Amino acid sequence: MPFPVPEGRRSKRIFSKAPRASLVFNLDRNPERLPCLVLDSSKDGFRVRGSFHLRRGQIVEVILDDNPLNAVRCSVVWIGKTGSRNEGEVGLETV
Repeated sequence: MPFPVPEGRRSKRIFSKAPRASLVFNLDRNPERLPCLVLDSSKDGFRVRGSFHLRRGQIVEVILDDNPLNAVRCSVVWIGKTGSRNEGEVGLETV
């Protein structure tokens, strides 16, 4: 179900029908793969929830459980602040 596009957004968000996925980071050294939930997505990226420590600008890959052969390379755009309603969430933009 699409959301209206708020001012500043480039594309509509769509709730994920198959929210289980993995996030792969440390791509250049020892890759780590951790489970996450895709809360919503758009043609430009994802909003995911999980237990991982990332930093803005870091490159990661999202691998959806229903399509494990198609990894999507993304950059971390924002990280939910501790104590906020977005704690544990990460905004990713496709690169």
